Amino acid sequence: MKNKYLKGAHLSERKFKEILRLFAEDLTATQIANISGVSRVTVNSYLKKIRQQIARHCESLLPAESHSRPAAPVRNVHHASTADEGDVSVKTEVGRNVKPVVFGIYRCSDRLHTEILPDVSRSMIHSVVRSSRSILEMQSAAEKIRRFSNVVDLGQYRLYNLENEGAVSIADDVDAFWGLTKHRLAKFKGLNRSTVYLHLKECEFRYNNRNEDIYETLLELLKTQPLSLS
Repeated sequence: MKNKYLKGAHLSERKFKEILRLFAEDLTATQIANISGVSRVTVNSYLKKIRQQIARHCESLLPAESHSRPAAPVRNVHHASTADEGDVSVKTEVGRNVKPVVFGIYRCSDRLHTEILPDVSRSMIHSVVRSSRSILEMQSAAEKIRRFSNVVDLGQYRLYNLENEGAVSIADDVDAFWGLTKHRLAKFKGLNRSTVYLHLKECEFRYNNRNEDIYETLLELLKTQPLSLS
């Protein structure tokens, strides 16, 4: 079936564009399935592909120095294709021994960028906030935190400001982005740790394109970089 946005599609271009428009309106997979008449399993499969392409697009816009750091592997992110995002349980505070998901935020030019920090612990964040250098010097990843204006502990849904005194503040930008991200993640009633990266990049994409028509922006992106079901 011919579909210039989706290689190997078993869905018409018209129906795919309907799903894409509903996704652009930020509806859940269940809502999209109910409105479009396409099964939730199929919708989830397409949403996974869309989010992967969004993540790749965001990675392509990273500053040159960021490309030397390994990004989260988009192709290996697992989504439960038989369940809606809201059905996947996650709360990184369920057990005290569960490591929280932490990500950093920084701005380059007029865009905000995010990066998941797998080697950063909650105690390290607290040390940076308190400027406890004696502790930081013992942590190999400590300097990694200092590259960011802010970090977020998703286990506590808490934003930390790490800006140095006298630095150009991006507080308003970060607050607006974090407000969008909190709202979006909360509506799923929890996310599996393995899905966080794609949802985080989606939030980044939506925020950086907040003054654009998200649907038209996605159409243009997928026209030049079509999805593939293979």
